[in-house]
Amino acid sequence: MIKEANLDTPELASFISYLIITNRHDIDGILNKVYLEKDSHDTPLRKRIINAMELDKKDAAVLNNAIQNWQESGKVTPELADELRNSYQLRNSNVDTITWYAFISAVSCGLLAFGALVIDEKWIELLRNKWGFSETVVGIGFSLVAVLFVILAKRRKLKYPTAKASNETYTITIILSVAIAIAYWTRSFAYFEGNYARPLLIAAVVYFATAAYLNSQLLWTVMLLSIAGWWGAQTYFWTGGSYRFAGMNYPLNMTVFGLIIWSLSWVVDKINLLKSFTPVTYSIGLFLFLLAAWTLSIFGNYDDLDRWTAIRQGTLWYWAVGYTIVLGALTAYAFQTKNDVLRDMCLVFFLLNIYTRYFEYFWDRTNKGIFFAILAVSFWFVGKKAEQWRNREKKLA
Repeated sequence: MIKEANLDTPELASFISYLIITNRHDIDGILNKVYLEKDSHDTPLRKRIINAMELDKKDAAVLNNAIQNWQESGKVTPELADELRNSYQLRNSNVDTITWYAFISAVSCGLLAFGALVIDEKWIELLRNKWGFSETVVGIGFSLVAVLFVILAKRRKLKYPTAKASNETYTITIILSVAIAIAYWTRSFAYFEGNYARPLLIAAVVYFATAAYLNSQLLWTVMLLSIAGWWGAQTYFWTGGSYRFAGMNYPLNMTVFGLIIWSLSWVVDKINLLKSFTPVTYSIGLFLFLLAAWTLSIFGNYDDLDRWTAIRQGTLWYWAVGYTIVLGALTAYAFQTKNDVLRDMCLVFFLLNIYTRYFEYFWDRTNKGIFFAILAVSFWFVGKKAEQWRNREKKLA
């Protein structure tokens, strides 16, 4: 494609080749736009392209290998290959690391401060008692705070679209403000009535709308978690306090729910407005499904802890075997389709499954010294294989 395009700037050729390798954008659309605008010397377009050519070591290695292959196959001349190599620069990963840790520290301190001031409710109740504020007034106040930060977050995203980490600080404030506002609103209208599902559902709807408006992955994640919390609380409320809903205990119930969320990622992918949330929906749905299925392999469909502790764990072998078969099938499918997210998550839960079975069947039957020695050797073996795998991927890159 690069050869056919006959691009007149090495920066542009290198940038498009990078996009081809990483499969990040619609290359034909980019080429069409360039063909339409290259004669007009669109400076902003060229500036965006050149500024985008700041790569980390992994992406730079992939791009450099591609350029080398093009040179060896005769698709580009040695002179053009040198120009392509000089058209990008390495990103300072140390600065990125410091920025990320500083952001985490700032968010952590902000959450602690917010929790100490707000979630504790002492100062809110103090203001209410001193000034006679009702719960409705507090709900209105935090609703206005949430709206204010939504406006600020939208403006900042438009002004600094690449500052994703710092932009999410507004998102965290929005999440907390919305949660507190909904809590006081539901209490003020006596809508709570001991049913946690209602405020969780309202929160999920608000987070959904805000996430779509701000295109925030974090808000979408919180929305999915709120939906999960709502489903657990709602089924508990529907059953009148029982841990069995429609013949399913909580592990089986949440396994089905996780499977539904995971399946919804294909629906989300078909909606243009929500298409950017497909990866996070896929990952969270898959995680919820595998996590709930793991607990199902331990507890079976028992809803009574006393009854479960009274049986031998070996009697639940079919749940463990079923979970292992599912993991094996998903892992094989992931390798076949080169689905990295599915592969990595299934491998993690596959290891967790193995160690769970090890604890279940050998904890009471094995000398504790031998037990942990075997455990240590197994962890060493897993770490060694993971390192070899990583080194092999680096060589291929």
